Amino acid sequence: MLCDMPYVAELRSTIQRLHHCEASHTRTEAVKEVVNGQVLWDGKVEVFALLGHDRALRCYAWGHLDDAGLWEVTTVLAIPPVVSASTAVLAAVAAKIRENQATDGG
Repeated sequence: MLCDMPYVAELRSTIQRLHHCEASHTRTEAVKEVVNGQVLWDGKVEVFALLGHDRALRCYAWGHLDDAGLWEVTTVLAIPPVVSASTAVLAAVAAKIRENQATDGG
């Protein structure tokens, strides 16, 4: 199960390293985003309370092990327009699309 302690600890560690603040897990939210009848994203988002970050009180995170057994973690700070786990997923998907377009030459 993805919500086990090593998984949450990995996410927390990544948040603390990337965002230079303390993070404490508060809950898990199921998110399913459907666009034009197609499932864009379906999974669980871990929600963390932040202490010591200068702009955000919350962070949303999820991840998976890649083929090499290394964690690929996504973190999204709760800074408007990101106000929920759902908007965090949408922001991350949009950023990935922009990143792919930039590396593909537009």
